[in-house]
Amino acid sequence: MFIPEHFPLQITIQTLPYDTKLTEVIAVLHTGTAVIVHYNHTFALFTPDEVDLLHTFTAVNVEDLLQITSFFHTPVHYIAQLLAQDDEQALLHDLKRFNLCRDENGVIIGYFSLHAYTVYAMKERQKWHAYFTALADTVTDAVTVVDRDGAVICWNPVSEELYGLPRADIIGKRIGEHFDVETLMVLKMLDEGRLIRNTYHRPRPETHVLINASPIKDAAGTIIGGIATEQDITQLVRLNEQLTTVESVGLPFETSQEDPFALIKGKGPAIGKVIQWAKKVAPTETPVLLIGESGVGKEQLAQIIHQSSTRSMHPFVTVHCGVVPGGILETELFGYQGGAFSGSEDGQPGKLELAKEGTLFINDIEKMSLELQAKLYRYISQQTLVRSGGNQPINVRTRIIIATTQDLASKLASHEFRADLYYALNVVSIRIPPLRERVEDIPAMVHMYLKQFSLQYQKPAPTLAPEVMLALSQYNWPGNIQELKNAIERSMILNEEEMIMLDQLPLAIQEQQASVFQDTETPPMLLKESVNVRDEITLIEEALAKTAGNKSAAAKLLGISRGTLYNKMKEFELA
Repeated sequence: MFIPEHFPLQITIQTLPYDTKLTEVIAVLHTGTAVIVHYNHTFALFTPDEVDLLHTFTAVNVEDLLQITSFFHTPVHYIAQLLAQDDEQALLHDLKRFNLCRDENGVIIGYFSLHAYTVYAMKERQKWHAYFTALADTVTDAVTVVDRDGAVICWNPVSEELYGLPRADIIGKRIGEHFDVETLMVLKMLDEGRLIRNTYHRPRPETHVLINASPIKDAAGTIIGGIATEQDITQLVRLNEQLTTVESVGLPFETSQEDPFALIKGKGPAIGKVIQWAKKVAPTETPVLLIGESGVGKEQLAQIIHQSSTRSMHPFVTVHCGVVPGGILETELFGYQGGAFSGSEDGQPGKLELAKEGTLFINDIEKMSLELQAKLYRYISQQTLVRSGGNQPINVRTRIIIATTQDLASKLASHEFRADLYYALNVVSIRIPPLRERVEDIPAMVHMYLKQFSLQYQKPAPTLAPEVMLALSQYNWPGNIQELKNAIERSMILNEEEMIMLDQLPLAIQEQQASVFQDTETPPMLLKESVNVRDEITLIEEALAKTAGNKSAAAKLLGISRGTLYNKMKEFELA
């Protein structure tokens, strides 16, 4: 707990023999140096402040003095033990008016007074309190700390905002005065003495949180309180419920005929900026550069820009530079002249010609060779092309939309990308954020895919358990939108019920999401007469497995009280 440099250790000391005369001891003390005498495994300490006291004794030397009084006997402590001491009460009980310190080798290195240590300990305690208070007021989660009796001793500003409870109204009072005791995870943690991690919780009917809680223990291992942090996910859960309601009443799935941008699900600021810029550039003729990780929807956005332009009645054609071999990419883009590569007299138009008056979407532009980049630049600047093997210029008005996962600007310095093509393409560049940066859009996208796959597989669109939406929102999505789409399709295929559960998600998503549970009522199956003993045991074991052994959570899943569960476990001899 303590920092060695701040410890109040006096190091000006001198060791003298047992038979040293008191006059010699006093002479040393006058110099401001303390004196240590070692005899019979006992240490005596004389400090400069005790000169007047020594004059009151009639003893001639230290030996005589220590035979008539034990006042100067001084305990010795290892400095490491003092610095690591967690039980301050026990330490203060062992300390005397003065105390000697030794290092790890047993060498005496100084001394300190009980008064100096007490002042030091109080200052350290005040500092740690200030550190903790600043931390609690800085974090973006609600922080609650209670003592062993459930009285609140910390309630940070986020807690005030989340629950609408001023700190002055709850500090010092039992937390159960403001919340239903049965729903409080922090009190359950005090009772059971276990950690709670990333657990879905409803402390109030209208509030949904993700809670982490830990017991606080003293030096003896006794629980003296608990601390809980709560992340507010109320808006996320409400959005999930609202979207579920909207889908269930059969509102139109798409409004793309009137507004193609409605296909892009999400209203968050990140995707909102993308939509704003795309709408502005769509009616123009200028090339567009789309930047983003694989799977973020670059091709979909390119199609939407095309559909929103005056070219929407003409073709939208795609070429993937990372898929087509380099030797074939030129003919793929520019076509070939008749008789140049085959016996055909007519030849074959490339995709630039096939997309005439429409839009050509070129993906992974960074994988195009420098020679082909030069030819593409000539087309953009002149709006004419020459087929491979030919020499006749062909006038083609095709709009170009480019996509890349790379930072093309950095490739200019390494001469991996042509500067003239870069500046010709980079009139308007739009960065599409990865899915992990637009978490607020995930619920809308999830419900869009649920509707899509329910139509595809001819199955009713299921609802989502709260922990499923929580898991989807917390996952990092390295595969972005495509990975999300695949996860929903998997869940639709595997699900046969009215609600998708956590175990129907891909394993990678399950592993990232800690064990969670809902605070919703479950039919009390164990109380039905039709349930036999074997089924009861199976239900209890499954509930305990789902809640990682948490008996309170298992009882909630089973729809019975915790007392009933304990009685059942005792009856069936379940550990």
